[in-house]
Amino acid sequence: MKSNSLIKKLLSFSVVGIMLITGLLASALHQIFSHAALSDSNSYYVAPSGDDNNPGTESQPWATIQKACDTVSPGSTVYVKAGTYHEKISVEVSGTADGGYVTIRNYEDDRVVIDGTGVLETNVVYIENKDYIKIIGFEICNNLNVSDGSGIRIEGSGEHIEISNNKIYEIRGSDAMGITVYGTDAAKSISHLKVDGNQIYNCDPAHSEALTLNGNVDNFEVTNNIVRDVNNIGIDFIGGERMCPDDAKDAARNGVCRGNLVYNAHSSYGGGYAAGIYIDGGNHITVERNIVHNCDVGIEVGCEIGGKVAYDNLVRDNFVFNNDKRGIEFGGYEYPTTGKVLNCKFFNNSCFNNDTMGTGSGELYIEYAEGCEVKNNIFYCSSQNRLLVVSAVNSNNIITLDYNLWFANAGAESVTIDWRGEVYEGYSAYISGSGQDTHSQFDDPQFVSNAPVNPDLHIITGSPAIDNGDPAFVPDPEELDIDGGARVHGSRVDIGADEYGDTSQTTTTTIEEETCFIEEVYGTHSETTALLRNLRDDVLLKTPEGQEMIRMYYEWSPVVLKMMEEDKDFRKSVISLFDAMLHLMVL
Repeated sequence: MKSNSLIKKLLSFSVVGIMLITGLLASALHQIFSHAALSDSNSYYVAPSGDDNNPGTESQPWATIQKACDTVSPGSTVYVKAGTYHEKISVEVSGTADGGYVTIRNYEDDRVVIDGTGVLETNVVYIENKDYIKIIGFEICNNLNVSDGSGIRIEGSGEHIEISNNKIYEIRGSDAMGITVYGTDAAKSISHLKVDGNQIYNCDPAHSEALTLNGNVDNFEVTNNIVRDVNNIGIDFIGGERMCPDDAKDAARNGVCRGNLVYNAHSSYGGGYAAGIYIDGGNHITVERNIVHNCDVGIEVGCEIGGKVAYDNLVRDNFVFNNDKRGIEFGGYEYPTTGKVLNCKFFNNSCFNNDTMGTGSGELYIEYAEGCEVKNNIFYCSSQNRLLVVSAVNSNNIITLDYNLWFANAGAESVTIDWRGEVYEGYSAYISGSGQDTHSQFDDPQFVSNAPVNPDLHIITGSPAIDNGDPAFVPDPEELDIDGGARVHGSRVDIGADEYGDTSQTTTTTIEEETCFIEEVYGTHSETTALLRNLRDDVLLKTPEGQEMIRMYYEWSPVVLKMMEEDKDFRKSVISLFDAMLHLMVL
């Protein structure tokens, strides 16, 4: 039960929230209708018919994107009109916290292609040591015959960089990557990075990765991207490779990988062990609500560099199916030559029909790891009937498996489990011999469809997964199921990524996925943002009036964001409003 002081604070929240949103709407409308000229002064245009000697206005546009990248100031938006631009660009300008972003984007819904054919340089778009930059809405292609090149590469240091809604394809050669983020500066990280809604396909990243964050990269979101048809790892978060000279900072960390779709990621070397999503030495990373299928390996947490550790990572609420060798894998694969995995959690994932090549790797493959937990997952194995492999190198390590739901069409006594070098014939022999999975079940999870080509891993009425997860499980405040619904709907959490029967989060789910300028002011994962989000969920969404206010807020968020980007005075006003509200909250 909430204390009286907390209730009063939440009520104050709601009153101040109404004042805040009303003020912001009025301010936004004033900006739109009274200061259009100011917005226009911060807008520049590029078109195939332009000339770089022009002033960059809509009627007299520039001819090249590079001209814009050499010229504009903080708070500027560069609109690139439809056409194919044969250039490779280096962003030579920065935005600032006070002045706003430098945004380079396609004009309206125009198809804008940046084509690197025949152009020197190894990256099509290059950003080094820059802040407050947005690259939005381009097709980036034909970076051909490269060795260590990318469609988009971010290097050095930087903060508040957004790469959104781009299509990157035909990046060919060796180590020919889609989006590459290398934090190489020991003094300053690449932070507040957002990589959202991009498509990467038909690229040759081997021996590297299609979308990778490596080195001193701190506080990031990699969300809603599609990565497919690449010849090595799909999405990777790396630490320990000396990308950053300070070992303590040489790891991607404190980030989220959410809502991505990865398929057809197959390594062209070493027998093929490319993961769709891979944490390799990264730490404090949440991998959630992704779909990974038809790769060499589904999702992996490992650490390839000896003496290093991948720790405190969380893999939850993912669909993983039809991968060649393994569904989920974690641990150091050749420890102590390689590093190890420590204190990682694997909760509420749904794995189906993995190890389609019949290698004997099973749905879950565990190598050298310590203090890891595997709970509330569904593991439905393929016709090879191998559920689980735990490497013999783990003989003295604490690993906990429980409240999982295991199944094979051949039946409980036809499956095999390789537990630390001893192969158990049958599920009951595994339970008694290993001492693991004491509260787990062997039963058909009853998916909507277990068709081998295109399964649907949602569960149906009567599924033994419903309300049978760990009774002690309490979801994180921001945790949702695979579809963005409530993580618990019933007496206790369901097993697997899908929470059956939830409809209560429809409004909140839609809101979560829309533009939110609060995150621009305070950051997605800050305590302030979490506090305001709790206000929304615990107070405002409980009443029709509050719901309407929240609807208006999200309707106007894109407008407010645009004005914040284009007008530094308006941005300061928004921040002042929030600071005033937060001051009232603590009185």
